[in-house]
Amino acid sequence: MRAIWLSSFLTDTIYLTVGTLTSRFVGSSLQRAMARRRYGALASRYDADVIPQKDYFVPLEAALARIPDRPELVLDVSTGTGAVIGTVVRCFPGCRGVGVDLSPAMLSRAAQHARAGGWSVRFAAADAARLPFRPGSFDLVSVQNAFPVPRELVRVLKPGGWIVLSYSAGGPVLPWVVRSLASHLRALGCASVETRRVGSGRYFLAQRATA
Repeated sequence: MRAIWLSSFLTDTIYLTVGTLTSRFVGSSLQRAMARRRYGALASRYDADVIPQKDYFVPLEAALARIPDRPELVLDVSTGTGAVIGTVVRCFPGCRGVGVDLSPAMLSRAAQHARAGGWSVRFAAADAARLPFRPGSFDLVSVQNAFPVPRELVRVLKPGGWIVLSYSAGGPVLPWVVRSLASHLRALGCASVETRRVGSGRYFLAQRATA
């Protein structure tokens, strides 16, 4: 389990650093090919090997608990096997969800979980750097343990809506990375940005300005 956490920490550090410095890599042909290959291979064992790690959902749940109103429509980017969107719709009963991912194998697993859990969620293949949704479509957008593309997250978010970025092993990332990502979200129009270390993880909670 320690080896899994260390691997997750290194991965989360890469995700947050790349999301802070540049969005050119995310959405490139190389990144899409790498994602499909890596997560296609992981899909069959992701639920058994990755999600059970200690405190996997703690940063996500801590951030969701800070949102004062129930969102109506939620988007989960890089949804994987759907565990995050499942957590969100259970946290906010009655909301509807959309999960997107580049990996068909992951999406297939996610759809199975949604049917078994009775979630009001649909899934689609999509690139995190070019989300196929109109501006201002969602009340809440989430990303867990994946590359954030802040400009796209803010674009598809309604004014007053919320962004949740959660990293289950990302608590110890370098302070300048944390500050830079928070500043980037503010520059894109988020009126408030909160980030907090929770156990070994970290979340960013941002609200888009209403005017």
